[in-house]
Order: sequence, then structure tokens, then C-alpha cells
Amino acid sequence: MKAKQPLWPALLTVMLAACGAEPEAPQRPEQIAPEPAASAVAAVSSPVAAPATAVAAQAASVAAQGSSLGTAGSSLSAAGGNLSARQNEFNIEINLSSDVLFDFDKAELKPEADAELEKAAEVIREKGKGIILIVGHTDSKGSDAYNKQLSLTRADAVKNWFEAHGLHQDYQTDGAGAAKPVAPNSHADGSDNPEGRAKNRRVEIVINKTKTLGE
Repeated sequence: MKAKQPLWPALLTVMLAACGAEPEAPQRPEQIAPEPAASAVAAVSSPVAAPATAVAAQAASVAAQGSSLGTAGSSLSAAGGNLSARQNEFNIEINLSSDVLFDFDKAELKPEADAELEKAAEVIREKGKGIILIVGHTDSKGSDAYNKQLSLTRADAVKNWFEAHGLHQDYQTDGAGAAKPVAPNSHADGSDNPEGRAKNRRVEIVINKTKTLGE
């Protein structure tokens, strides 16, 4: 009977063979694309920045126009006192209280009228380009014929003051009398309305800002 050969020499041979086997080559990692340079990012973002800059410039232009309009409006408001004004695209309408300019039933300008007329003259100097229309108005006391003549004489007195102070324009004067009230001369019950009559006693100055329509 043959003796059994030991197994360990065979196992040792297998283990040595396994150790001598060549290892598999490592897989190459996938290449990662490099990050874009900062200049490229800036180039991409610049088209966005350009419109933003244009919008900012446009907003600044609109703000400047608004400031210009605000300045023009404030020059009229600064007149203050008994001078009230309103304007549209073509003309400025100024109303002066006759009670400030004249004594009762008179057409001679009072000394204290100078301050109010100078404010109106300043607007004419700055804005007047066409006809300057001066219209006198009265309340309803007195006859129509008398009031019309009184209001015309007062309008002429205002025109003469402007010319005497070196303000030579294309003036037209008119007397409307009591025909164009801006307030009731009497109350609904027929009683006198002194406040309303005071508002109607006025001299209206219409300053044309253009020589011809649309100019």
C-alpha cells in the first residue's frame, strides 16, 4: 500500500502562481474639462451689463427732464402773493386782484401794485414770445357800459406800467366788464356776495409762449 503524498506542495505552487500573475492595468480616469477662464465669464456677462448701463443712462435722462419741468413750475409758484397763474402748452394765464392794483372805482395804479406787477413782468420776460393779452374785469356793481370802460382803462394802465418799465411786447388790451365772472356776485337767495365780487375784480394777463401755434 502506497503512502499518501502531502497536499501542501501543490497548494504552495498554486499560491506562487497566483502571486506571480500580472495585475490588471488601472483604468484611466475620464478627463475633466477645465473651468472657463475668468475673462471668458466676463465676456459672456458683458452683453447683460451693456443693456443695464443703457437703462441706467435712460433713467438719468428722464430724471433730468423731470427736474427741468419741476424748475419751470416752481418759478410760477414762487410768484406767490396775490398773483395766481396756470399754464398749458401754449400760454400762461395770470390773474391779478384789482383790489391790490387799484382803489375802489379807480383806474390809477396804487404804489403797492408795483410788487405784483413786477412778478408778472418777470414771467413775461422769461416766457413771453407772442401776443400778451391784458383783460380787465369788474364785479356786477354799476352799468354794463360803465364797467366795460372801467375794466378797459385798468387793462391799459397795466400795459402802460409794463412799457414804462422797459418791457416792450406785442400787447393787446380789452375790457370785459362783468361779463366773465369767476365767482358768483350774489348768493342763491339774492343777497350780496362780497367775497365773490372781490374775486371778479381782476386783471387777467395771457402770455403766449409761442409766436405761432406749435412753434
